[in-house]
Amino acid sequence: MKTLTKFTMVLLLTLVFSPSYSQQNYLPGYIIKKNKDTINGTIDFRDWDKTPDEIKFKSNTINNPVAYKPLDIIEFGVEDQIYSSGIVETEVTKLSTNELKTSTQLNIKIDTTFLQVLIRGDKELFYYKNKDSRQNYYIKRDGKFDLLVHKKYIQEQGTTGKNVIVENNRYLGQLTLYLKDCPTISSKLKNTSYTEGSLFRLFRYYNECTSVDITFQKERKKLIIEVGALVGASLTSLKLSGSEFPELTRVDYPQSVNFAGGIFLDLIFPKYQHKWSINSELFYSSYNVENQFKEVLSGENNFSTTTTEFAYSYIKLNTLVRLKYPVGNMFIYVNAGVSNGFSISETNYLKEEIVFNSRVSIVEGRALPLTRNYEQGVLFGTGLTYKRYSFEVRTEIGTGISKYIELSSTTTRFQFLLGYKF
Repeated sequence: MKTLTKFTMVLLLTLVFSPSYSQQNYLPGYIIKKNKDTINGTIDFRDWDKTPDEIKFKSNTINNPVAYKPLDIIEFGVEDQIYSSGIVETEVTKLSTNELKTSTQLNIKIDTTFLQVLIRGDKELFYYKNKDSRQNYYIKRDGKFDLLVHKKYIQEQGTTGKNVIVENNRYLGQLTLYLKDCPTISSKLKNTSYTEGSLFRLFRYYNECTSVDITFQKERKKLIIEVGALVGASLTSLKLSGSEFPELTRVDYPQSVNFAGGIFLDLIFPKYQHKWSINSELFYSSYNVENQFKEVLSGENNFSTTTTEFAYSYIKLNTLVRLKYPVGNMFIYVNAGVSNGFSISETNYLKEEIVFNSRVSIVEGRALPLTRNYEQGVLFGTGLTYKRYSFEVRTEIGTGISKYIELSSTTTRFQFLLGYKF
C-alpha cells in the first residue's frame, strides 16, 4: 500500500512538472500573414493563461512546425480563440492589495504581443495578460489598439490619516465615447468593472442596443459537471499500537475484503483543456477483522485466549483534486484528497477465555471502551477513463477507531473501483 501511495504521488508530480505534460497538442487553426494571405493548418494549442508570445504552426502541406511571433503574422485562430498581433501599451502595476503603491502615475510599458479577441464587430474588445499576470483590455480605433486605462493605488485620507484604495477608472470615460451610438450606455457603464465578464456584458448590451451584428465573440467556457457511480472492492488493514491494550497491539489483524462504492460529482474546470477537476464522492466502505491473542499463565496448563473483533461500516464524503491527460482515445489520471467518514454500524467485541487449574472462565464485552465514530483520511489514486467508463486503484490512510492517546490506530485501504458516468 505504501508502494501504491508513493507511485501515485510520483505519477502526479511527473504529469505536472515533466516535459511529457507539455506534449504537443496540434489542433485545426489558421494564420493570416503580413500579405493578408490566410493559411490553414494546425496550431499547438495550450489554452493559454498568459497571452502567448509565440505559436507553432504546421500548414497542411508541411509537417515541420514553424514558430511565429507577433511581428510575423497579423492574426491566428485555433479552437474557439482568435488572437491579433499588435504593439501596445500595457499597464503593469500590480492590483493585489498588499502590492499597491501610493503613486498615481501610470506604469506603462510597450509590448509586442498577441491580443485575444473577445468581441469582433462594429466595436471590438481585446484582452492581454502580460508576463506579470496583469490583465489589460483594449478597444480598436483607426486600426490601433487603445489601452483601456485602469489603475489602483493607495491614498491617505486627510481626516483620519488612514490609507484607502483609490481607483483610476479612466476606461469608463473612454468607453463612454467609444460606445456613444447607444443612448442608454451610460446606465450600463455605472456598473461596469474592469473584468472580462463585466466588459463582455457591456459590449453585448451595446450591440443589442444598436442592432449591430457581432462577427465573432469568444466562447465563455463554463464549468462542466459530470455525475456517475463507483463500485468495487476494498482491502482494509487495521493496525493498533501503543503501551496499553496488549491483547490488541500484540496481534496482526488480517486484511478484510469488502464491497466499496458510491456516487460522484466531478466539477471539471474549463481552463487548461479540461485537465483539472474537483471530484466529490458520497462513498460507502466497511471492514471486518478478527484475531486471537494467547498468553501462558503460571502453571503448565494455565493460559488465556483473547478473541477480538472489529467491524465498521462508513458513509464517507471524499474530496479529491484530479489531473487527467489524454493517451490515444483514453485518459490516464491521478488524484489526491481527503476523506471524512461517519460510522453507521459498529462491532467492537472481546471474548476472554481463561483456563486455570482446569477451570474455565469466560469474560465478554467491548474490546475498546471508547471508540471514534468519525474517521479522517488522505486519499491517493491513479486510473484511466474510456468514454463513460473508468477504472481506479486507490489508497486511503485513515485515523482509525481509537480515542486513546496511549493507543494509536490506523486503517489502510487498498481499493479497486469501476466507474460509470451517467
